[in-house]
Amino acid sequence: MLRILLIFRLMHGIQLAVTVPGIAGHTRHAGRALVLLLAVLAESLWFAQHIVRNHRRLLARDAGGEPDAAPPGGHGTAAQGPTVYDSTAAAVELGSAVVFLWACALVVGQNRAADMAPLLVLTTEQISGAGVGSALGQRLRVLVGGTAAIAASYAAVIALGDPSALGHPDVLIGLTGYVALAYLIRRGGIFLLQLSADLGDMSLQLHEQEQRRLLAIELHNHLGHTLNAFQRVDITDPGQLDSLRRSAVVARERLATFIATGRFSESVPLIGMVHRQVALATNDRLTVEPIIPDRVVEAAARIQPAEVELLEPALRALLINVPRSARVHDAVLHVDVIPAPERVELVVTDHGAGFPPEVLAGGVARMRSLAVHERLLRERGGALRVRSVSGLTQVTLTLPIASPARKKA
Repeated sequence: MLRILLIFRLMHGIQLAVTVPGIAGHTRHAGRALVLLLAVLAESLWFAQHIVRNHRRLLARDAGGEPDAAPPGGHGTAAQGPTVYDSTAAAVELGSAVVFLWACALVVGQNRAADMAPLLVLTTEQISGAGVGSALGQRLRVLVGGTAAIAASYAAVIALGDPSALGHPDVLIGLTGYVALAYLIRRGGIFLLQLSADLGDMSLQLHEQEQRRLLAIELHNHLGHTLNAFQRVDITDPGQLDSLRRSAVVARERLATFIATGRFSESVPLIGMVHRQVALATNDRLTVEPIIPDRVVEAAARIQPAEVELLEPALRALLINVPRSARVHDAVLHVDVIPAPERVELVVTDHGAGFPPEVLAGGVARMRSLAVHERLLRERGGALRVRSVSGLTQVTLTLPIASPARKKA
C-alpha cells in the first residue's frame, strides 16, 4: 500500500517536471504560477510524510501487539483500525485537488484544457488514492463527494476560459475519466483485498494440512510405534523392557520439543540425520550398519535442510518396519549421491521375510506405512521403490538435490 501510493506520487512528480517548463510561457501571472507550483510540491511532501508516518505507526502497533484502535486525529475508522491512507489524507488530497483546479483560473491562459494537463494528472492520482482508501474502509461518501467536487471544479474552470471547450473530446474524457477511475480503483482495491484474504485462508488451510500430516507421520513413526510395542513386549525379557523404556523417552521428548518449538527434532545435516536414525533404531533392537562414501560427505553441504527433513521420516518408517515385519534385527543402510541429475539415495537392505506377494502386487500405494512417504517424495521429484523376495528386501529412497538456480528461486 505504501509503495503504491508513493510510486503514484513519484510518477506525478516526474510528469510535472516534464510538462511544466513547456507551458510556463502560457501563464498569465508568473508569480501566481510559481506559488501554485510550490503549493503542489508542499502538498506532495506533506502527503508522502503523512503516509510514511502512518506506516511506521502501523509497524510499531504490530510489533507491540497493540489493539486495532484508531489513533487520535481521525486516522482510520473504528471498524478498520489505523491505515496508511487515512481520513486525514483523503480530506487533504481531495480538498487540495479542488483548490488547485480553481487556482488554475488565476494562472493559466485561455487554452486551459492543454495547460492544465499537469494538474489533471495530479487530481487523477489523488482520486486513485481516495479510491484505495475507500476500499480499505474509508467512508464511500468521501470518495463520491470528492470526485464530484473535482469533476465539477475542472468543468467550471474550463468553462470560465472557453465554454465551447467543454465539448472537446479531451475534456469529456477527463470528466468521465474521473468517475470511471474512482469506481474502478475502489472495485479493484476491494477485489485485491478479498483475494488477499482468500489467499491467507488458503495458506492457513495448507499450513493446517501440513501440521496434520506431520502429526500423522509422527504418531506412526514414534508415539504410535511405541504404543504398539507395549502390546508385543515380553515382560520377562529385560532387553525388550529397556528398549521400550528408551522408545517411550524419545517419544515424550519429541512431543515436548514440538509443543515448545513447532518441530519434533532439531534440523541436522544429512550425515547427522543418518546417524540419528541409526541410534534410534537401537531402541527397536535393530542394528543398522551405515555405509557412507566420501562423495556423500563432500556433497552434504549442498543438500538443503528441507530435503533432509523429507527423507528422515521416510527412513524412520523403513527402519521400524525391519524388526516388526521382516523379523530380523540387522540391516544395512547405504547412503549415496548419484550424479546427472544429482540426487540423494538411501537404500535399506535386510535379509528377512520380505513383503507378501499380494502386497507387492498392489505397489507401494498398498503399503500403509510407506504410501504417504512415496507420495511426498514423488511430489518433490523423488521416489520410493521396493524390491523384495524371500530372504532379501531392498527399499530405496531418492530425492533430487536442488541446483543453485532452484534454491534462489
